[in-house]
Amino acid sequence: MSRELAFLFLCLAVSAVVGKDSSPSFKIDTVNSQFLLDGDPFTYIAGEIHYFRIPHLKWDDRLKRVRALGFNAITVPVPWNLHQLFQDETPVFSGNLDLVKFIKTAYANGLYTILRVGPYISAEWDNGGLPWWLIRNTKIGKYRSSDQAFMAEVTQWWKHLLVKVAPLMRKNAGPVLMVQIEHFYGELGICDQLYMLQLANLVREHLGNDVVLFTVDAPVIQFLRCGTIPNVLPTIEMVPTAVDGEVQSWFNMQKAFMQGAPAVASQFMINPFKLWGKIVNDPYSNDLIVQTAKTAFSLKASMSFHMTHGGTNFGYWNGAVDPYPVTTSYDSFAPISEAGDVNQLYIAIRYWINNIPGWAYPPTPIPSNLPRVAYPDVELTVFDTMSGFILGVNPECWASPETPRTAEYIRNGYGYVYYNTTIIECGQLYIPTFADNAYVYLNQNFVGALYKQFGAIHNNTIDVQGCLNQFNSLEIIVEITGRAHNMYPDMSRGIQGNVYMHNITLENWESCVVPIETYEISIVKNYEKLQKHIFETMDFERSQSAVVGQPSVFIGNLHIKTDPVDTFLDTRGWGKGVVTINQYNIGRYWASIGPQQTLYIPSDFLHKGTNLIMFYEFEGATTACTATSCTARFTNLPIFDY
Repeated sequence: MSRELAFLFLCLAVSAVVGKDSSPSFKIDTVNSQFLLDGDPFTYIAGEIHYFRIPHLKWDDRLKRVRALGFNAITVPVPWNLHQLFQDETPVFSGNLDLVKFIKTAYANGLYTILRVGPYISAEWDNGGLPWWLIRNTKIGKYRSSDQAFMAEVTQWWKHLLVKVAPLMRKNAGPVLMVQIEHFYGELGICDQLYMLQLANLVREHLGNDVVLFTVDAPVIQFLRCGTIPNVLPTIEMVPTAVDGEVQSWFNMQKAFMQGAPAVASQFMINPFKLWGKIVNDPYSNDLIVQTAKTAFSLKASMSFHMTHGGTNFGYWNGAVDPYPVTTSYDSFAPISEAGDVNQLYIAIRYWINNIPGWAYPPTPIPSNLPRVAYPDVELTVFDTMSGFILGVNPECWASPETPRTAEYIRNGYGYVYYNTTIIECGQLYIPTFADNAYVYLNQNFVGALYKQFGAIHNNTIDVQGCLNQFNSLEIIVEITGRAHNMYPDMSRGIQGNVYMHNITLENWESCVVPIETYEISIVKNYEKLQKHIFETMDFERSQSAVVGQPSVFIGNLHIKTDPVDTFLDTRGWGKGVVTINQYNIGRYWASIGPQQTLYIPSDFLHKGTNLIMFYEFEGATTACTATSCTARFTNLPIFDY
């Protein structure tokens, strides 16, 4: 080689180094089909984790466990309906909903963020994150579309959300690398490309034209055709597979929809979620999961493990795959359990990553598992009948001469709706349309339950007997069990039309909000009023003589002498309902159906001293009760009964 030629190569090399833009940025290099982070080639191995399913004081612990896997990023969806409970309220971004703090905590632990802003996120969350109150906007003709009224609502929501995201973008030296719009839109079948373009333009308006946007769809041609748009990175869902060449074929399909796209499986679905009343087993071996990840990584693919830590559906926020609601536990066989423990899958993934040659983000030490204890049993006594409890706190009610009001009409998006009227004669009660479960009472005595659809069960008639020779109180409590998260939004809940007895329309209804709080962290509206009602009206003599087998509200105190630690509440022997501890709704139980038998109680919900426990039992407890009282039992391990 001549001296002049060598000098030329040296100059070119120096020029390349000097000319490289190393300022904070995240880009797609379409020439080499790769991401560039601050000018350098970048591949991410991420874990999906949901801040809204974890008490905020445990965020740091869970994120340390994600980082200890050797991951360098997290994937985070944002549930619109949780941040904005009502249309006329400003979205909340504090406490357990402090998205900015969560992202910054992740970054402090060495994790970048990949953000899913929706507006639909799925996430096995009620209605896929879309607010129930959208149904009150009668101008909306079609959800998840370019419908002008729907997009106006999205625009208002994103004005609040994206202004908080903008300072966190990588170009501003923040940890947010890229932003996903919609979720599995191609599978929905609407194929409204204008809608997707409007979403992309709206994000760019707030975050800049240089933001890396992406979509995700299953690797199916028609889904990708429907769910992708130009200048937005298409990505795919990947599942564990032992079929030779299948992973390669999936990424080939993805790249066919954008020239120069890096290979990305932005949802590597490694574990299923659990459903009430349905046997769901973990279909994938740890070896198969790791081998699929290895194959994808060998193809220079980035990926996000879904789920890495599931957490808990506190309150009423679970989604559903009709006709089965998602369980309160969102453990999902994840590498990091609901209570934060690591398992064999975690160890297997971590071992693989620790042995990737040259991986710049080696695993950090695994934090010790947090302590847990089985607290002593707590005796519970009857506080009141279900209807007596509801009416005792003077709930908001709407009177209607003929048809009962829907849940959304009375601004009650989640939980339960209470209805009452008076009847003179008993007979066959017929409720043609309601959603989702209806509990029927005559003169405050439980008659039975109706199910819109649960598994193979569908019933909308029930024989009501035992009327007195006077006006009788007919009460119906309708439970909203969780809206489907995997289909076009089905919003309306409660009783949906007329109610009949002996084919005669029942009239003069009251429709009331049930005061069992929707959410447990910082949006507790009625707790102080409820607590005052409890202490002022508790009749211990009446409580001791109450019929404990009837659906009722049960009350007791857990006394803790030291600083509290995590525990599980064992609901075996109970029927169906929800439990609150102090001001926190720890979620639904359905022990008679399963598979979930325990409810996770983080230490954050407890305090040293006296802790108020309330069981809202809607179908009647069984072996948890004696003739005079019931028992709340605790354990230090989760129990699932298949």
